[in-house]
Amino acid sequence: MCLSTPTPSKPNVEADAVAGQSNGGACHLGEMCRDNQLKNRKAPATDAKQTKEPVDDLGYNEENAVYKENAAKLIEEQQREQKSDTDEVVYNPQIRWPDLGAQTFLHAGALYGLYLLFSAKLYTFLWVVGCIWVSGIGITAGAHRLWSHKSYTASLFLRVLLAFMFSIAGQRDAYTWALDHRIHHKFSETDADPHNAKRGFFFAHVGWLFLTPHPKVIEKRKVIDMSDLEADAVVMFQRKYYIPLFALCSIVLPVLVPWYFWQEDLWMSFWINFNMRFTWTLNVAFFVNSVAHMYGNKPYDKNITPVEAPIVSFLAMGEGWHNYHHVFPWDYKTGEFGNYTLNVTTAFIDFCARIGIASGRKSVSPDMVMRRAAKCGDGTRFLSDEYAHKNQVWGFGDRDLPREDLAELAKMQN
Repeated sequence: MCLSTPTPSKPNVEADAVAGQSNGGACHLGEMCRDNQLKNRKAPATDAKQTKEPVDDLGYNEENAVYKENAAKLIEEQQREQKSDTDEVVYNPQIRWPDLGAQTFLHAGALYGLYLLFSAKLYTFLWVVGCIWVSGIGITAGAHRLWSHKSYTASLFLRVLLAFMFSIAGQRDAYTWALDHRIHHKFSETDADPHNAKRGFFFAHVGWLFLTPHPKVIEKRKVIDMSDLEADAVVMFQRKYYIPLFALCSIVLPVLVPWYFWQEDLWMSFWINFNMRFTWTLNVAFFVNSVAHMYGNKPYDKNITPVEAPIVSFLAMGEGWHNYHHVFPWDYKTGEFGNYTLNVTTAFIDFCARIGIASGRKSVSPDMVMRRAAKCGDGTRFLSDEYAHKNQVWGFGDRDLPREDLAELAKMQN
């Protein structure tokens, strides 16, 4: 519950495309990047006009490829980056006291609610568990896999349902949540990352909620492409009416149902079904930002901080396969291994696909996994060279996806 979360500015799609000009995968070799840039500089401008590239099923073609950005804009962006490199960014984080007060109230009240839970009725216990699961699916299948990463397509009915479920969670509106999450993937573990794990466990877990963001976070909020969500009426409705929806879905409904239907004490119901439930969901979700960025194995890319954390996957309904997820953020499963027990969200999406309200599930082939592992296996060219963070992607639809991955994804859509 962030009381003073800044409202994101309207994205600048062109600036975002320029910022991702390297056109690489999660771990592009430096020589390959230099060769590609050299080819693009030498290619005659008339070639693009004379040869019309076919548009694949994903909507990509040569004409709009990131590595063929307008030369003038490219120079302008390079000059801007050089200027920003020379200008020292002074960042003195300040406490946002209303947000700190809200977090203190939530966590202190959660402890009291946990104490009261031992005296609550059985139906109240079952109700709070059900609310946690329902709101959790709203986060994982809705705000995360659908709206942040476009890893599958949902019908209008399913989008409305997920927006309602996400509103129960109370973790801001889906648009703002997805915006910060795309920034997190695109600029992971840099000053532009809203919950940069390099600033410590506490900051990555909860501190970022009540500290003023780094200026680079504010800057990047303006350049991430959010046009797909701006065209989604469900997302924009939930964003516009978030405060009344939060009050109704996250406070009134969970608290009053036990009181009305099985005469649970209203005082007890409030601390259990709001504070305890809300805080549990909040901390489990943020284990992905903290634990899953610090403690575990890195079988897909040992040079990035996200790790595979099965315990987080169990608690967060499949979101703990984080090393895999940061390498392949468009995969609707968010992991290669693990059954439905450790990935409840995947089971939910598969069920929705079976009954016809979800479609277009995007995944990764074994060949793509092996190719990326071979490219990133030596661990020497990611965070330490000049191409660091210029070739990450926020999910399906990001124009910085490597061409070979785009081609394979296009085949999988046929």
